[in-house]
Amino acid sequence: MKDRDASREICSFFEKKLSLFRRYLLISKRLQQALKNKEKGDFGIFLSRRQECINKIERIDVSIEGLLQGSYESLSHIPERLKGLIEGYLKGIKSVIETVDLIDRELLVMVREEGESVKRELLQIHNVRQAAQGYKRGKKAYPRFLDAIR
Repeated sequence: MKDRDASREICSFFEKKLSLFRRYLLISKRLQQALKNKEKGDFGIFLSRRQECINKIERIDVSIEGLLQGSYESLSHIPERLKGLIEGYLKGIKSVIETVDLIDRELLVMVREEGESVKRELLQIHNVRQAAQGYKRGKKAYPRFLDAIR
């Protein structure tokens, strides 16, 4: 009976974990789309939501680990049915992670390109500003002294 409750609890944790990974994927896709469309906005919101998912996943991992250690003497004593369910969840999680990895690689490339573009624009603004300052310096008026005695 105790093993069945533990099995159900482990499965519910894996369902939550898979759900969180899918949410992470959805947020990543939204971030990618926003960057592609060059939307103005706070991308930090997307990043903080992704971090929330990561934190929740870590808590679930700790819970699963504790449950496995408390319920089963070793991993070899886990029932075959539960092993099959866990493998199914792990395959789903793996496919989501692979998709997220591809999206994250694209995001890194896009962010690097955007950073280089911003650097070029700043350099161009700096050069124009320096040129304008150069014209300003050339028009200094030199002081004149009048000799009133002569």
